[in-house]
Parts: sequence; structure tokens; C-alpha cells
Amino acid sequence: NRLARLLGVCPAGAVLVSGAIAGLLADRAPEGLVVRSVGAVALAGFATPEAVHALTGAGLVEPDSFAEAASSVVGRRGGSLPPIDEELIGRVDESAAVWDGLSRGRLVTLVGVGGMGKTRLAMEVAAGAVDAFADGVWWVDLSNAPAPEAVVPVAMAAVGAREARGRTALESLCDLFAGRSALVVVDNCEHVLGAAALLVQALRVAAPEVRVLATSREALGVRGEVLVPVGSLSAGEGVALFAERATSVRPDLDAVAASAVIERLVTRLDGIPLAIELAAARCRSMTPTEIDGLLGDRFRLLRGGRSGAERHRTLQAAVAWSYEMLEPHERDVFHHLAVFAGGTLIDGVAAVTGLDMFDALDVVDRLVARSLVVATSTALGTRYHQLETLRQFAEDRLVEAGGIVAVRDRHLDWVQQLAVWIADSDCTPRGVEAFGRFCAEVDNLRIAVAHAIRTNRHHTAHEIVAAVAEVAYARPVLEVVDWVRPIRLDGDWTDVAARCAAWGASFDLVRGLRVDDGPIGGVSDHLLSNAVVAARHVVVQAAGFGRWGDALEVLANAQVHTDRDRLAIDTAWLMAKYFRQLAQPLDDQEFAEVRDRAAAAIGTARALGDDLACGRILWRSSLALLERCPEEAFDLASEAIEIGERLGAAGVVAHATPALHLTAAGRVGASGRSRPEQAAALRGVIARLLEERQPFLAGSSTFPTFGLISDSDPDAALVMSVVWRRVNGVDISRHLERGGIPAPEDWSDWERRAADVSLTDAVRGIVAALDRVIATEVAD
Repeated sequence: NRLARLLGVCPAGAVLVSGAIAGLLADRAPEGLVVRSVGAVALAGFATPEAVHALTGAGLVEPDSFAEAASSVVGRRGGSLPPIDEELIGRVDESAAVWDGLSRGRLVTLVGVGGMGKTRLAMEVAAGAVDAFADGVWWVDLSNAPAPEAVVPVAMAAVGAREARGRTALESLCDLFAGRSALVVVDNCEHVLGAAALLVQALRVAAPEVRVLATSREALGVRGEVLVPVGSLSAGEGVALFAERATSVRPDLDAVAASAVIERLVTRLDGIPLAIELAAARCRSMTPTEIDGLLGDRFRLLRGGRSGAERHRTLQAAVAWSYEMLEPHERDVFHHLAVFAGGTLIDGVAAVTGLDMFDALDVVDRLVARSLVVATSTALGTRYHQLETLRQFAEDRLVEAGGIVAVRDRHLDWVQQLAVWIADSDCTPRGVEAFGRFCAEVDNLRIAVAHAIRTNRHHTAHEIVAAVAEVAYARPVLEVVDWVRPIRLDGDWTDVAARCAAWGASFDLVRGLRVDDGPIGGVSDHLLSNAVVAARHVVVQAAGFGRWGDALEVLANAQVHTDRDRLAIDTAWLMAKYFRQLAQPLDDQEFAEVRDRAAAAIGTARALGDDLACGRILWRSSLALLERCPEEAFDLASEAIEIGERLGAAGVVAHATPALHLTAAGRVGASGRSRPEQAAALRGVIARLLEERQPFLAGSSTFPTFGLISDSDPDAALVMSVVWRRVNGVDISRHLERGGIPAPEDWSDWERRAADVSLTDAVRGIVAALDRVIATEVAD
């Protein structure tokens, strides 16, 4: 922007430099040229004059004539532009879009919700346009027009037009610009939209060389209009704005040291410039951390501290300016949207508002046009959400009207129906779509369950969690079962409560948390006939306690009604067989049964047309087959990972990755890769699982590392073996011996050494050992 202003005031035949460059050239000016001061030159759009220097000699324009020319350029304006006291931060892309729009068309409208800085951006463009239009730049502020009929009189006063005899006021205004080349900025059109559109259209007809830049909460609706959305600042721009404004009121503030909390503030304020500036103004008497702590009541916190129109002095007023222009039915939908977390698709809006889907779409479209709702395209369809500042404003209106509980009840009903649909879609061709919808709506599920718990509808909460637990495990969103803990019962166990408890035990196992012995989560034995409860019970008993024999007996009594039940039973059976193989090999007959059952289950999943269900059975089959058929197991694990990565099912990837590396251990060595290369590959997998707080999976991924660390750190492998046996009751001595580490006859000393070592710490010991192996590559 500064360069553009300097170019704008530079007359033909002159070469000028800024004060900064003049300092660099002081002792090394080009031969035959001298750097001489022009003086302080007022640049359009900057609060303070620029110290400008010029090169003289070789026929270049002398400084005296240059200063005179510069002065005349700066002063060439048509109307009176608002003063600019502070430099614009950010908005580079938007500025470029405005100039591009003005070069291609005759009307550009800046659109955005209140507080986004539309007027400030228009001021910046106007100040930079004084050199581009022979007849200047004219500023018309329609915030001074209280009603549509006042638009033309306010515009006439702004440009100094007088009504001529025999001409209407609008015609007289247009006569002023006829035949002129000028830019007219029409600011704040939203509250008199129709009248503003008529004014702009009349100007364009009467003065073909006039360009119009308008600002409004929504489009003017004039043919040929180019829209430039003015949205939230990026995190970097928001931090820069906060730091600049905050240090102006508190010079001793260390913005660099406070950068983390400032960035959090900017994010919580949706990157809205007005909100950021109002928060920064609070730094006069508060720290950024204190401001962050009070943002829960942002509308009371962010008021005052800024000059200008009243609607720009508080965040509440800025939002209310837009809100008050809504029709009653638009306000109603705006209120209802406040109960959604992260927005939703149009079906959710229709369900919660009680409107027909097309009626809901009409109203939402109006709210999007007025910048009060954000529309975002996704693979599942367009999602509609409010910025958090707008959502809080709408929620406050609901609370004031006493309607918040009723709307949250309708939101809960919709979430419950959605959860049932997700569950019914599992193991069907809709399975992938249902998984995607869960991932998109997990925030809505969370707040709905919380509302159900608060209002003592525990059975409803259990139903929702039990319905989505399978897809949550695939994501994974392991917090889901925590939403209904502790399990609250009115009497005996219910089916849905039992499923929640069963899934909770499985999730805890993956997270490396303590799992209760006996029936999982205290579930009554008679509920083990449920296929889902039985399957989770088997996984926990086999993986958590090494009781694969007892676990398999449970499956024999489980009731199978659907293909989904069958797949749940098969996956649990295959997991139990895998943990059996950790301790002792299967005989030929047992392995043939494993292979046949895995093939049948995979075939069933493929026939059902649900890729996610297919991914689940693939990784479990790969584990069950890896002992005797590593090549086949490798292919199954690879396919499971491909499915998981394609669908965004990180849980499938996380479970399949250990299987892949267990089966690939021999293949890696045979491929000619060095020990450090193998160690680096395995270290990356294990470390990532630890970072994702999945120590159980990380622990199972350490087995193929034993052969790599046998020379450098066999103690780490022995500690890992003790801890693993403590965690799930399975002796992995066979993996030690495969890796060239003899298992001790007496484990008592190792048990003492590992008494206070957690599974996470044991895995970290393996990672450290791999780091030492990797370091040998550098040493060699």
C-alpha cells in the first residue's frame, strides 16, 4: 500500500525513494546522482506524512518541482474522505479483489456481517484511488439516512449537489457526475437497501465513467454487481491487529511473549476485526490472559474503547444493527440455529425449526445473504453455521425469551433420530455416508447428550451413545462413552446401558486405562446374549486378560439376528484367536477354521456394500492370519489402511498399522533396508500412536522391534514383556525369542524393575531404544 501511494505521487521524469532506502544510499549513491530530501509528503490513506527523497542529476526532476507536483496530486479529491488514523492490517486479497472488480465492472459491493471492517477497507481503497480517477473520489455515508426517503438528500449533502429547477433531487445528483470519471463510495447500505440500489442504478445510467464501491451486510441486487466478501481475519492478521492496537494503549505490553494467548483470543473472537480491536482496547487495564478468561460474556466485556458510530463502539451494537433488520420469521430461525454446535445440514435446520425443508432453505438463504449465517460446501452437502459471536447473541435472545429449553429439546429429538439412522445404516451401502455424518455432527451429538443428562433423560442418552459407538470407535472419538458415565440406572440393567458399558470397556482398553475384571462394566450376565455386548466382552477378556478360552465360550451363546450381528461376533472371534496365537500356535485344524471364518466374514462385509464394515473385518482378519500367512495378512492390513485413510477412519488405520508392521517385519529385512531404516519406519508408527493416546495399540506395535534392538537395548524389550503381561495377561516370550532375546527362566527380577512402569512408559523405552538404533546410521 505504501509503495502504491509513493508511485501515485511521483511525477513523470522523477525517481524517488522512501526514507528507509535513502538511509541505505547515504554513502553509496549511484555515480553522478545525489539523494536529496523532498520533505514530508502526505500519502493518501496514511495518518503521518512520509519522509520522501529524490534522486537528482542526469536530467531528473528537481526536488522543488517534485514537491509541488506531489502536493497537487495528493490534494486532488472530489469529495471529503473520512480521516484515516490507523493503518489497515491484512485484507490484501480483498483489496486486490476490489481493484480487480472495479477494473472489470462498474459496481463492487463489500459484503459481510457487522464488525468485519467493510468501511475501513472501503476507506483504504478510496484513499488509494485518488490518483486513478480524474474527477476524484466521493464518499457517501448512508448511516445518516434514517429511512429510504432520506437516501438521496443525504447523498446530495455528501457530494455538495443542489437540486436544479425542473429536475428531481435524484436527477440533480446524477447531473453532477454526468461526463465525469470518478469513484463514488456508498457506505452502509443495508438498512436502506432498496433505495441505495435505486441510487446506484441511476448513477450508473447517467454517468458511464463513474465506478461505485458500496458496503452492505448483503448484496444490493443490481445487475452487474461484483461481490467481495469481507470475512474473518486470518490468525496471523488477527494477532497482528491485536498486538498493534493493544500496544498503542499499553506500550509496555510484550505481545511476543503473549502471542499464544492472543492467538487463542483471536480464534475465539472469530477473527472479527471489531471484536479484536475492542478486546485489545481492554489491555489498557487488563492482561490478554484476563481478557481471555472473561470472553464467555463477550458482549458485556467488549464495549467502549473505540471512537466512531455507536454501532461500532460495542460488539453488541454491531451485531444488533444487523439483527434488528430481520423479519420476525428470520429472527426465529436465527435463534434456533444457536443450539447447533458447528452448524448442520439443512435437514437439521428444518427438524429443529419445525419448518418444511424448502421453507427452511428460503429463510437460511436470506440469513446467508445478510452475512448472519455461513454456508460451507462439504462432501455431505452444504453446512450452515453461525460464527460463535453471532451464535452467542442468538442464544442470549432465546434465553431472554424463555425458549432455550424447548429448542434444545427439539435439537435432542433430532439428534436421537440421527443416531438411530446412523446405527441402522451400519453394514449397509449407506454405512460410509453415516460414518461421514457422525464425524460432521459429533459436536451436536455431544451437546445433545449433555442436555439429556441434565434433564434426567438417561435412557435417551444411552440410546444415542450406543447407536454411534461403532462409528465412534472407527473415527476414533473415544470420549463418546464418557458422555454417559457413570451409567445411571433406574432399576435393572437396560440393553442400551449394557452396550454403553461394553463399549466403554473397549475404549478404555485402547486408551491404556484400567479395565475391570469379570463382566465388563458390571454388565449383568444375562445381557451377554446381545451380540454387541458379547463381542465387546470377548475383546476385553481376550486382549485385556488373555482369557481367550472363556471369551470364546461367550460367543457360542450370543444371539445372531442380522448380518451386522454376525460380523460383530466374527470380528470378536478373530481377535480372540489372534491373542491365543500370541501365547501358543494354532494347530492346522484350528488355523483352517480361522482362515475360513475370516474369508467368510470378509465376503459378507463386501456383499453388504459398506466399506467401513469391510475395513473393520479386514484388520482383524490380518491379525488372525499373520502367524501362518504373513503375505495374505499383509495384503489385508494394507487394504484396511487404504480404506481407513480414504474414509478418514483413523481408528481403522491405527488398528491395522500394527498388523501391517508385524507382517512386514520379515519383508522389510528381505527388501535390503538397513536396520536404522527399519527402526525409523517402526518408530514413526509407535510414536504416532502414543501421541494419539492409544498406548495399547502402540504396545502391540513394539513386537517387531525386538529383533532391531536386541544388540543395543534388550532390557527395554524385557521390561516391555513384563508390562504387557501385566496389562493383558499374555506372555510374549515367543516374540522375544524371534527377535534374538532369550526369555529369562526367572522373571522376578524383571517384575521388580518394571513394578512402577506403565504401558506408556514401557513403549517410550522401546522408542528410545529405536532412536539409538537410528543414531548408528549417523555414526557409521
